[in-house]
Amino acid sequence: MKWTADKLKYLRWVGYAAGYVLAFVFFAYVSFPYERLRQYVISNYNAAQSGPEPNRLEIDSLSWSWRFPGMVAEGVRLVVGAAPTTEGEKPALPQYLEAERVFVSASPLALLTGAREASFGARALDGEISGWASDSAASRRFELDLDGVNPGAIPQLAQAIGLPLTGRLSGHISVDVPEGNVIKAEGTLDLAAEDLILGDGKAKIQNAIALPELHMGAFKLKAQIAGGRLRIEECVAQGRDVDLSLSGNVRLRPRLETSMAELELKFSFSEKYKSQSDLTKALFGQPDSKVPGLFDTVTSSNLSKQEDGSYGARLSGVLGRLKPRPLSAASRRSSKAEPSSGSAASRRRAARNRKNAPEAEEPEEAEASEEPE
Repeated sequence: MKWTADKLKYLRWVGYAAGYVLAFVFFAYVSFPYERLRQYVISNYNAAQSGPEPNRLEIDSLSWSWRFPGMVAEGVRLVVGAAPTTEGEKPALPQYLEAERVFVSASPLALLTGAREASFGARALDGEISGWASDSAASRRFELDLDGVNPGAIPQLAQAIGLPLTGRLSGHISVDVPEGNVIKAEGTLDLAAEDLILGDGKAKIQNAIALPELHMGAFKLKAQIAGGRLRIEECVAQGRDVDLSLSGNVRLRPRLETSMAELELKFSFSEKYKSQSDLTKALFGQPDSKVPGLFDTVTSSNLSKQEDGSYGARLSGVLGRLKPRPLSAASRRSSKAEPSSGSAASRRRAARNRKNAPEAEEPEEAEASEEPE
């Protein structure tokens, strides 16, 4: 095909038009009033919050991203309101969920179908977070990948545990909420952590005991979400100082901290940890002594001690204000029938038993009575 002078002239004008459109889009994208958009996002989010201690969003700056079309936010902070307290309890201080840098890239093609879809990523919680989310009339879905984040920097988790926690958490979370109804939520959690350390030697359990650092080592959590209920399939930690297992379920609510939990915790300290110093010997007592240690005395109303030296507790109620209670007599008999919680064989047998046993649903009336007013 030969290019005549007339065709080249038209082609040149087409190039001018295309260049003009591209330049217009680029400069409009770069010069967009992101400061006004930042204020709009903050005000809309904060206005949508409710409750006595609502969450509050803060963003230092908002700008355009090279991932077109997208935005980059610097200094993002979610101020998580303190959990409600009972009469006589000291109000808890608000917690901060912080991210150094967050980017969001929208999908223009998804808008043609009436859905909102975006990928995102962040440097936050001392690690990296990436994921994808979509919102339509049919469902809300999101997938989240964690890489080396510090679980102790998550306010809701720190409030539930009540002690400082450090480590590196990685894994994948996938959740689908049909029609935006949490009661119908489906999904999976597959998380693993390394070098978990609980406590710092200063924070106290029940304002009475400051345990030395507990090296929990490797941690694994696998759970399924079905019908708005999160069921723990496997949750174990095995470290040099403690062996721990957690089982049960959580009925999800729109605000995570108000979700209703029904969990069973079992753990045991290693002999080396209990005898590593004069402090731990005083806390746990001498092996051949009939006098209980300070730990047993202070926690007797919350934990049940079993014949093998391990401890158990039932954690129930609102997720943001879990209260440990001693395991029931039936639970203690079940524990006696199994070897120590540190045995891998016992955990496998327990998992098979839970899988084969019929699932008992809690009465809705009982759950409703535990909801915060």
